[in-house]
Amino acid sequence: MRKHLIPLAALAATLLAAAPAHAQEPEGIAEFDTGGAGVAIDGPAALDTVPSLVPDREDFAFLGEAGDLVWIAGADAEGTFPTLDASAADTDLTLALTKTEGPGDVWLYTFTGPGLAEPLASTADEGSFTVEAGTTTPVVLAVDAPGEYTIELAAREDGGRAAVATTAHGQAASSATATYALTAAPATTEEAQVIATANPGGTDGAAQADTSCTVIGDGHIDIGPRFVDGAWTAQLRDDTGSESVWRDLEDVVLTAPDAALFPIPEGEEYAFLGAPGDEIYLLPQVQAAGIVWPGWNTQDKTVIDGVPGSVDWNLTEVDGPGEFTVFLSNTFGGADVLFDSSEALPQTVSIPRNTHAHGNWTFTEPGVYLLTVEFTGTTGDGEAVTDTKNVQLAVGDATDPNDGCHGDGGSGDTAGDDNDDDDNGGFLPTTGTGWLLWGLGAAAIAVVVGAVIMIATRKRRTAADNTTASGDDDAN
Repeated sequence: MRKHLIPLAALAATLLAAAPAHAQEPEGIAEFDTGGAGVAIDGPAALDTVPSLVPDREDFAFLGEAGDLVWIAGADAEGTFPTLDASAADTDLTLALTKTEGPGDVWLYTFTGPGLAEPLASTADEGSFTVEAGTTTPVVLAVDAPGEYTIELAAREDGGRAAVATTAHGQAASSATATYALTAAPATTEEAQVIATANPGGTDGAAQADTSCTVIGDGHIDIGPRFVDGAWTAQLRDDTGSESVWRDLEDVVLTAPDAALFPIPEGEEYAFLGAPGDEIYLLPQVQAAGIVWPGWNTQDKTVIDGVPGSVDWNLTEVDGPGEFTVFLSNTFGGADVLFDSSEALPQTVSIPRNTHAHGNWTFTEPGVYLLTVEFTGTTGDGEAVTDTKNVQLAVGDATDPNDGCHGDGGSGDTAGDDNDDDDNGGFLPTTGTGWLLWGLGAAAIAVVVGAVIMIATRKRRTAADNTTASGDDDAN
């Protein structure tokens, strides 16, 4: 009999904040209480599921081959995982999972360390596991075939007292188990993939907790500097929720789905992107539904108050399977290139004080990209400040955001009223998640961004000229 001990401190603070949009409300799988004559188990009578695909990761091999269909009773759309709640228990509990009806096997698993799946119990091997008193364990329940299931969860105190289960309303019964009805509707792998790609900020199917990083695949974000506890720090402002949150860049992975594939336009001005008609991944300058909208920002109040001049944004390294660019669409539909990884690095864009802007971000190949960026400025006291961070991206539906995650997902400070963007400053106004540029037209956009284009182009040429003077022929 296999046993797993879930320690008090091991639980999924590392769980990723995303999940399938149609899973059940976060009622929990079970709540335990040992204050009466035995163990009381309270939980829902029925569990809903969504079809998903087994990720191509070793820690999910217990569910089947990569790409196999599974049905998940997992997290809700807000990223809340159901739990085994033993916070009211005063002794450790031994739990076992059994199936009285259903066409396939049932798995119960949690996550450990940096978001790694850890199986707890399965009807395939009838193992048991231990939950420590006073803990709450995020879990996912999965079945591997469509159909109707009746599942039983049995609990006993490690001290040996008999367990008693309760109904969904929480009243104690004489049974030693809690019983759940679960329905897994028939689905195809294509339908499961549609569900996965419809939640680009979520998972590659609900079977995985994806990553300990926050994964963002839709809505508005900016990168930029701010002073955090007096230290100049490059961070990411996440405007995808009801409140703006500043996050550490190492704790965020941005995703670009296959829906972001666009053909390269005809015209010499787009030759830097590749051959006309070839498809590239594009995170566009104007907001598009289902695609993350990245920009850059020097509008944090600490920057406005502390740095009277411009901020230099340097691209120092690109690690990825293809080329990366950032360019702005100009008056007549052409392109003003800010960054191009096919040319010599570093490259620099000068961002004026109190600025908020967006451009087109492109990637020629799917895969994981790490963009090493540096923000430098000079304070009012004449002190030079700089910080270097990696922007982490997972490009393409087949790319696992886990592979791009190098943080623990623990950051996140609400921006607050005193850090709100100033709509009167910068060359583009505060955007928010719903602000669209489509209606402005190319000429209007060019008026607002023209000054920065000249600064950016001049800075990039200066950097290239300096590299050439030092003997780097590739700078041309």
